[in-house]
Amino acid sequence: MSLKILYIHGFGSTGNSQTVQGLQKILGNDATILAPQFSNDLSTVAQIEQNIAEAKKYMYEFRPNVVIGSSFGGFIATFLNGYPRILINPCLRPSERLHNLSPNMSKEDIERLKVLETSHEIDGEIRFEMYGLFGLQDELFSYLNLFKKLYGESQTYTMPCGHRIDAENIEKHLLPIIWDVKKNTESMTPDSFSPIGFIGF
Repeated sequence: MSLKILYIHGFGSTGNSQTVQGLQKILGNDATILAPQFSNDLSTVAQIEQNIAEAKKYMYEFRPNVVIGSSFGGFIATFLNGYPRILINPCLRPSERLHNLSPNMSKEDIERLKVLETSHEIDGEIRFEMYGLFGLQDELFSYLNLFKKLYGESQTYTMPCGHRIDAENIEKHLLPIIWDVKKNTESMTPDSFSPIGFIGF
């Protein structure tokens, strides 16, 4: 089964990031990677919700075998229930970070974002779908402990790098998780996955 990967980039990044290029180079013809461009204007919750809605649309149309979300893209990916997701250094609580990255965000939007952050209902099925990969030298932030609390230690992986994953850690740490996801879902087709909550926002 050829892999279909939906990649969601982080804040300030693009769909043609070094991570996407590195993955495609290593996987070659074994994978098709859809890496759309999302808005980097995160000054309002409405725009964040629009990014989530767009990600759900891509998910529904592309039917990936796995979703990979990096940094803020990891936060977006938490809303894509029904598909295996690998979160790389995810920003699970952007309300704690966007006051620096998007200083124009209002206090009202910050409060709305806090509600959005905790709006998930996390059950056993959601935990099974979620994988977290964390750089142990992340210089920006780390939600490693929160991820463990929410999704469990068995779904949590670490790697010896900072916030940005390099080619070596893609090959040594990200790819084994991708193959694990493939193994767990190899009896399924993309049509078997259920894009829960596609209609929203």
